[in-house]
Amino acid sequence: MELFKKLSEIMGEGCTLTINIAKTENGMTVGVLPGNKLVKDAAKSKIVPLNINGTAEELDEGFIEAILQPVAKTNGMFADIKSFEEAQKAAKEASEMEKKTKEEAKKNSTNFSKWMELADQNLKESKFKDAITCAKNALQYADKVAGGKAKADELIKKATEQGAGGLFGDMDDKSDGKNVKIDAKSPEPAKAETQESDDEDNE
Repeated sequence: MELFKKLSEIMGEGCTLTINIAKTENGMTVGVLPGNKLVKDAAKSKIVPLNINGTAEELDEGFIEAILQPVAKTNGMFADIKSFEEAQKAAKEASEMEKKTKEEAKKNSTNFSKWMELADQNLKESKFKDAITCAKNALQYADKVAGGKAKADELIKKATEQGAGGLFGDMDDKSDGKNVKIDAKSPEPAKAETQESDDEDNE
């Protein structure tokens, strides 16, 4: 009869086939219910069994041919649903990843801008060491910002040069360490350089 050989040719991954056999007054009724354990869609619960009636001899002769096409069609539908579910899952994961990437990029850009604004403000107020501290904190986000590293490095260079650019020696550095914090949290902010420099001056 080659029942299982032919069924294996039309059943894909995850496919199941439930067969119920009942004895009737005039012969037998065989119920065949295709399923797929990999499909989560509720539509699969709407599938009703295919019932084949006949005598034992008739079923021996025609059972396979009677169920092959309906089973193959139903299994094809399950395969389409499974592909759709997988595509939905992939799209959702891609969307979440893209959203996370955008949020991270926005956060880096915001933190970089805030640190650079503080650095510029300190530089204008002749707080050279504080300006350098803020620019170094900005460097922690610079790799994620276009041109960020060059901008931060340039400010550090400018603050260093201005701090040492007085006609009669180093210019008066007004750094007080009071303007070296932003609202957003920074990963291990660089320490203000005022204390270290004061210690060196005292020596």
